[in-house]
Amino acid sequence: MPNFGFGNKLLYYFNLRQKAYLNQVDFHCVFFDGLDLFKGNMQGLELRDDFETLEPCLGEKFFEKIPLDSIETFQLNSRSELNEKKCSIHFRGTDFHTWNPDSILSTEYYISAIEEISGEVDNFVLLTDDQNLESYKKTLEFLESRKISYSKGENTSHRERFKTDFVTMCESDFIISSPSTFCISAGFSHKRKKIIHSKRWITSRTSQRDNFWVNLWEGGNDNYKIWKTF
Repeated sequence: MPNFGFGNKLLYYFNLRQKAYLNQVDFHCVFFDGLDLFKGNMQGLELRDDFETLEPCLGEKFFEKIPLDSIETFQLNSRSELNEKKCSIHFRGTDFHTWNPDSILSTEYYISAIEEISGEVDNFVLLTDDQNLESYKKTLEFLESRKISYSKGENTSHRERFKTDFVTMCESDFIISSPSTFCISAGFSHKRKKIIHSKRWITSRTSQRDNFWVNLWEGGNDNYKIWKTF
């Protein structure tokens, strides 16, 4: 397993499962932290002598012609009994500032999405790795000024505490997403959700012919698709 973050590891893992499924062969994956969140035999068969390795690949391989069902693949071991409609709002900062400034999404994006669905949601959950983000602080102020019910996730900049935030997003009915694969992978895991993305970000990536975002903008598939953009 390459030295990826958890979201990228799940993308890479799912590409392995997709390839095995499409070629009707067995698979094996080494254990990585977080794989234990899911039901079933996630590591596959014990490694044999006759095998080939999967080259590192991420979103460019996600939308295969004959998709394996990601919701069934990534079923959580434990499930909360929720009687409320929940929306996770994900903010990604830290290294994204230097990776691609366009990936730091605007306050306007988040507030527009909240306003669109506030009548359908009982509780919003804010999750971030960077509590100094302007959009995070302004969105928090907006929720408080409108007396909209919200809670906060754990700070996922602490890698050892990522699981709680991931499970929260997996169990949500809506996700106001960021470009982070940590958030995107939760979007295609455990249950089908209504996914909201930034139109400005998608326009930026499709203009660069980023295969994942081009395929997503063209409709995605049953594993992962856009519900609305703002």
